[in-house]
Amino acid sequence: MSKSKRKKDPEISRQTKEMVRLVTGLFRKYVDFDEKSFYLISFLYILLTYFADIFYAIPYLQIFGREGSGKSRVGDLFSKLCTNPFASGDISDAALFRVIAQKSGQTLIVDEADDLSAATRRGILLRVLKTGYRQNGCVVRCGPGGTVKRFPTFGPKIILNERGITDRALASRCIILHIGRSTRRLEQLKPSSDETEFKQAKERIRRFADDFRDLVDSHYASFEGVDKIRGRDEEVWAPMIIIADLLASLLHSPLIKEELIRFAQNAILQREKTQLIGNTQAQIIQSTMAYVKEPTTPALKIDGLRFYVGEDLCRSVREGWSIPHMSVEAFSRVLNQLNIIKDVRRPRLKMRQGDSEVEVQRSCYALDEERLAKLVSQYSEGGKKL
Repeated sequence: MSKSKRKKDPEISRQTKEMVRLVTGLFRKYVDFDEKSFYLISFLYILLTYFADIFYAIPYLQIFGREGSGKSRVGDLFSKLCTNPFASGDISDAALFRVIAQKSGQTLIVDEADDLSAATRRGILLRVLKTGYRQNGCVVRCGPGGTVKRFPTFGPKIILNERGITDRALASRCIILHIGRSTRRLEQLKPSSDETEFKQAKERIRRFADDFRDLVDSHYASFEGVDKIRGRDEEVWAPMIIIADLLASLLHSPLIKEELIRFAQNAILQREKTQLIGNTQAQIIQSTMAYVKEPTTPALKIDGLRFYVGEDLCRSVREGWSIPHMSVEAFSRVLNQLNIIKDVRRPRLKMRQGDSEVEVQRSCYALDEERLAKLVSQYSEGGKKL
């Protein structure tokens, strides 16, 4: 059967609907997420674990919430439904390396991951997480007799903790979900629970993955991205978008892909806002970039360059970040330090005062917009200090 006919086959559509019903039904039965979209994200991530080896880079799923919110229960659900799960809380470095070296394609589920820091005993786990989102990810360890051994770290990973992810680079590789205390009565997930539903759901997922590997692979090869998701974000979100697009086609429901893209765009924007808080330089370049890219922004053309009024640029920062004390001098000083200002002119421009217009000399800046865009990209993608 051809790829296009397979997508339209009524039986395939029926089987896909049944798979979605089974998996999302299990999550709704045992978990109470804060937002409905989290059920879709969880389902798509489970599917991703079966297709992960197709992609050059994949995201991690990070779920955080206070004690008693049900994080461990969520981890148990993923353990029952993901491909080749390995669930571990307090795993030692030696055991971790043995696990990742023994078998490729494992889904690592790390619970109680609240001390992820290079300064703690879990620094090795942090390095595994920071490198393992790409196919070529690895960590290097010394072996007997001075030998060096490379341990591949690539694979899907689910991180569960109370406080979220504080490492900015790691956070940029994660899809982050928050779970609160349930507002409704949930069924207990016990070892003695009936496993029939889980076995049926996992078998359907396996069958789905076998049937559509080639479609996912070909879609990935031709993927052209989506609006407002670029750079590392596109690299990380592409697998989820491609799988959502496949489901949307099979179920004749474009809302599946639209909901995921909307979630991704909002998550990226929120992460960037969070990273910018307290970093004045980053706030300045972000607001300046937004002002320059706005189609209605006025610009003067002098000697082939575009000049922007310094007071207007500074105002965009003050209003965007509620920094009333930001002066034009402080603003221009930062742009000069970052080598963004190419030229300064002080033409006389008309300015309204009361009911009349007067000419006032105003400082205008020509900006290195390519460098500005590069600095914004560096910060938002890697959380780097400028």
